[in-house]
Amino acid sequence: MMETVKLNKLPVPTFSHLGVNYAERRPIEGEARTIAIESGITDISESSRCTVRAERGGRKSVTQYIGAGSDITVDTDIMIGDGACVTLVQVFDSRAAVVSRLNAKIADNAQLDLVQLYIGGDTVSDNKAELAGFRAGLKSDIAYTLSGSDKLDINFVAEHSGRKSVSAINVGGVMNGSADKVFKGTIDFKNGASGAKGTESEDVLLIGEDVRSRTVPVILCSEEDVEGSHGATAGRIGDDKIFYMRSRGFSEEEITRLMSRAKLAHVINRSDEETKRRIYGALGWGDEDE
Repeated sequence: MMETVKLNKLPVPTFSHLGVNYAERRPIEGEARTIAIESGITDISESSRCTVRAERGGRKSVTQYIGAGSDITVDTDIMIGDGACVTLVQVFDSRAAVVSRLNAKIADNAQLDLVQLYIGGDTVSDNKAELAGFRAGLKSDIAYTLSGSDKLDINFVAEHSGRKSVSAINVGGVMNGSADKVFKGTIDFKNGASGAKGTESEDVLLIGEDVRSRTVPVILCSEEDVEGSHGATAGRIGDDKIFYMRSRGFSEEEITRLMSRAKLAHVINRSDEETKRRIYGALGWGDEDE
């Protein structure tokens, strides 16, 4: 049997019994194709090395739609020049195992808007954004829907070294069945990042009785003049909400469906129309749900 490898290592390990210091997966073999992403939607169905470039003052909005019939790795490098802005939408719609590694370097007055949606599967996602420039910015909106025996391990590091750099990582998801999820979010303030600000938050709706949700927020600080905050909530639909909606004719199944969709809507709505159409199909949503 092939040995496993350790992925998504937590920058500062915690108690090993929590099972969050790393994700263990079997290595994915095979050559990766090289893709320079320039515009529109890029379909990823095999192991790939992707690059996204925005030169000084440029604007770029692109989508990676990741769906594979066999296990793949996806490496994405993002370079954002001075004053440039990149919006990257990543949709993970694969029943096979996916290992995704994203590394972004953000220059002076540049911005990365990262949108990620995970639709089931078995995904390990390792994200790092280097906010190296003066007033470099990162906004990340992440959503997931997991059921059955789905697995998701997300590691996100926002590394601040630029003065007055700003990051915001927002995560929300729905878990059902016996799904297993780990989210590790680290805001790392390096020396020289004076005036930098970073926030991270996660809000999880737990539907299944056997789900396992683990969240590890971390703030590292080597600079005094910085602001960092984090928060996480996880819970089930409140009895008061169920009572209110049932009194207006909704069944418990409809209530669960509506609440689940509400968790995903803000991320889905940041996609273009073609990507939305694909997402609706993957989720089994009809036109009346749009």
